Amino acid sequence: MNDATWVKLLVGDGPDDPAERVLDLRTESRPMPDGGNIGVITLRFTAEDLRGSTYEATARILVPPALEEEPSAPVPVWFNCGYELPEPMALDRARRGWFVVTPCEPAPNSVFPGTNPLVRGPNTDVVLAHLVRGMPFVDPAAIVYAGGSAGGYAALLTAAEAFPAAVAAATVPIVNLTYQGAHLFATLPTVTADPPPDHPAVPVLRAVFVPMAEGLRAAYGEDLTGTGWSAHSPVEHVDRITCPVAAVFSTADFLVPLDQVGSGIAGRRSQATAAYPEHASVRLLDVLGDRADVRVVPVPPGAPAMKDLDLTQVVAETPLPLPDTPGGGSSWLITVVDEGPAEFGGHWRHALAPDHEPFARRALAEGVRVDQLTRAKLDQLLDRYRGAEWLAPGFSHLDRPAAERHDVERGLRAYCARSSAHARRFAELYAEVAEDGRVLPDDLVHTLTGPSA
Repeated sequence: MNDATWVKLLVGDGPDDPAERVLDLRTESRPMPDGGNIGVITLRFTAEDLRGSTYEATARILVPPALEEEPSAPVPVWFNCGYELPEPMALDRARRGWFVVTPCEPAPNSVFPGTNPLVRGPNTDVVLAHLVRGMPFVDPAAIVYAGGSAGGYAALLTAAEAFPAAVAAATVPIVNLTYQGAHLFATLPTVTADPPPDHPAVPVLRAVFVPMAEGLRAAYGEDLTGTGWSAHSPVEHVDRITCPVAAVFSTADFLVPLDQVGSGIAGRRSQATAAYPEHASVRLLDVLGDRADVRVVPVPPGAPAMKDLDLTQVVAETPLPLPDTPGGGSSWLITVVDEGPAEFGGHWRHALAPDHEPFARRALAEGVRVDQLTRAKLDQLLDRYRGAEWLAPGFSHLDRPAAERHDVERGLRAYCARSSAHARRFAELYAEVAEDGRVLPDDLVHTLTGPSA
């Protein structure tokens, strides 16, 4: 075979698309310097913004070289949420045996209220996830939803929607949007009106913070006590994130202060929140309780410091090994890098490259646990099936009805097919739902439960 024939055969007729989202699908095959070919699928599709207005988005899917020779081999998916994954990183991960999915950077002014993932919300990722889960070569239970910063925020919200899922892997994610908004608005004067003289991070912060603040105000209003702020916070949806979660934070993070996560971590005193709205004080660890295993780790020896956070200079990143197994039955493994107190600048004081892959590989090997389906998760799935907004009522986040129903059915089939214990779990939880809330077709329920009904 030559050209993209092998990729075309793998893709077949494309993803299940009951909502007619796909506008264009193209395939190509790229030779790699070390031998073999990587397949590239470019997908153009539609989604709706927070107001329900339709926009166009683009994504790329990289197909690992091994699939050219063995197209039926099971391959997991690394789904990079929010931001576009730089091509060298995407190619490297594909070479290591992953399908790599990444949304492409949206064009300026193409989506309300702005292109940053924190501002536009998870809609692009959610619709793309439905299409990816409908690809003929994808196991919906073998997808890792990953991202960093605003992309980490998008990864957590996308994982909150997904079922079943392998892992959510988030690097320095925003977890409380109300806190982040208060921090952003308090910091803007420093960045814009009275920045530290000659600080190299100021131009970048100004270019990111100002449009981000404008977009958040346009979406949720000036009043941080408005429900839109809290409803779009991952801390409000942890009961719906039922897959294993790996998250890493830094004590020195200026952009996403550690106080969103918990107080007193690594001996760091909490920042004052007295002037912030009540919802700003909801910390991730307060919500998670014993579901979180928190590890504090030192900076790896030899890691270069970000010299005054000079973002114009390329600094070689030091790999940051992360724990791969949470203790005590915890479903969240939270790693905090002790880099000292926060200072004006960026996420890290040192050039670090956190590695979530060992955690993801271990979780994939273990498979989807029975307890990934909870009553809260089932209620959310039923809300999606009947077209009820679950993330933030009053805002548009649902896919089109046909796509929602199709994805819910596909997810439940994938879960219940894991084992008789999974099917029994669904049967027991579904029996607890009030009769008027049992919206799934009877034939589907019978298929899902089988002999355990």
